[in-house]
Amino acid sequence: MKTNLRTLFLLCNRGVRQFAFSSFVASLAIAMAGGLFLGTWKIKEGAQEAFNLSSGGFDAVLGARGSKLQLILNAVFHLEASPGNLKWEQYEVLKNTPGVKEAYPLAVGDNFMGYRLVGTLSSLFHDHEWKEGVKYKVQSGGRYFSDNAKEALVGNFVANKLNLKIGDTFNPYHGLTYREDSKHDEIYVVVGILEATGTPSDKVIWIPIKGIQLMEGHASEYATSVSAVLVKLKGAAGFTLEMKYNKQGNQATFAWPIAATLAQFFDRLVWFEKVLEWIAYLVGLVAGLIILAILRNSLNERKREFAILRCLGASRGFIINVVLGQSLIISMLGALGSLLIYFIMSGVASYFIRDQTGVLLDPFSIDFTFIYVFFVILFLGLISALPPAFLAYRVDISKNLRPLA
Repeated sequence: MKTNLRTLFLLCNRGVRQFAFSSFVASLAIAMAGGLFLGTWKIKEGAQEAFNLSSGGFDAVLGARGSKLQLILNAVFHLEASPGNLKWEQYEVLKNTPGVKEAYPLAVGDNFMGYRLVGTLSSLFHDHEWKEGVKYKVQSGGRYFSDNAKEALVGNFVANKLNLKIGDTFNPYHGLTYREDSKHDEIYVVVGILEATGTPSDKVIWIPIKGIQLMEGHASEYATSVSAVLVKLKGAAGFTLEMKYNKQGNQATFAWPIAATLAQFFDRLVWFEKVLEWIAYLVGLVAGLIILAILRNSLNERKREFAILRCLGASRGFIINVVLGQSLIISMLGALGSLLIYFIMSGVASYFIRDQTGVLLDPFSIDFTFIYVFFVILFLGLISALPPAFLAYRVDISKNLRPLA
């Protein structure tokens, strides 16, 4: 039995090596198809899950009348521009509304070296749990800013990128994009650096909300306005507030629930996902045809070899297994390659998503999907080998043992 298996492997390996370049191309095509399929499937799934987990422990956002998605991207993920401002009184009313557990005002409009400054209350860091049971923490030697001082709490990602340390000072710049000619006169001192959270909070510089409101050069109405309010709810208050602001009022937008709104955003990318999936299917089809061609050519070259094996006692089933085994080796190399390509794609995607949004993806998470795709690739490889295997089964011994001269 061991001898038969060893002989089978040697013959399969010989077939792969005999058509080494073609086998490599087939394995590469399979790897690309599998990698693309895994990439489109898992990266989107992972990104959506990571974005949902990066809501900072909030359920909703209140902002100026406009798009719910824009509000969430601006207030929670610190992307996009603010759609407008709310009056401070609107924040106070929401904060004291039954069913509202927590409410924190935000003000934006300035940056430092391209990283957004976000004004808020220090209670956000003292009291709020950004993840269930977990509050924000500062690195050793630091502290949270004081609400009435020109102090800054720097997100971990920003601190690493700009090499900011406790005690460093900086001047804010007007606007959300960095321009050298837009420097403010105010000087802020770094009093703390947040421990990494893997959320967009890492990618901004936090300062007292009064700092944004009263910043030199800002319009006077900024002093009594906020860009948005982050809201933590209790009970079924979301339905009541949704009705109050979105159905009955016309002064503000209540973006709730955050997860459902983000799901609509990812639904917009379905067309792109489908395009990549169809590309993966086409590449996989080409890979299957390449395997078919390789095995067909291999059969033509090895008919005499197979005939000799039959004379030496090899069964038809053994010959079929040689052909199927050759395909299995090519497919297995391709399946392993698809995992490698996926991890590369996922790592690159994770880097860019982290760099642009602060959201942290786990590029190396593995689940049942990988096992499923791996065995599907092997199965399709065996399917591609069936026609050549059938021809090998029908090899005419007497015809292929005639003298070659």
